[in-house]
Amino acid sequence: MSPAASYFHTSGPGYTCPTGNLCARVWDPTVNKFKVFKLYDCHTYSLSNWGGTGGYVNRQTGSRATATFYGQSGNVLKNVPVGDSSTSYNWTPVWKIRNCY
Repeated sequence: MSPAASYFHTSGPGYTCPTGNLCARVWDPTVNKFKVFKLYDCHTYSLSNWGGTGGYVNRQTGSRATATFYGQSGNVLKNVPVGDSSTSYNWTPVWKIRNCY
């Protein structure tokens, strides 16, 4: 992920996403666990080697905290309002995440 973001590993979909973050969970085959990225600073994050099923939780706050997932051509794949979450999201078509604006 670029720019870099802090993360932690978890064995499954049950984890706590800290308030103020968009958390994005993706499988990390190097440790056979999920890696959960905590996107706090407002950026457009480029993804590499993301694929398969993971999840997200939008625990950001404020009126500018809707996240957007983008495809390879810059097309909008999904808008994620505050409070939205998924334990089964396909990351394969996602190339970028803008966590807030």
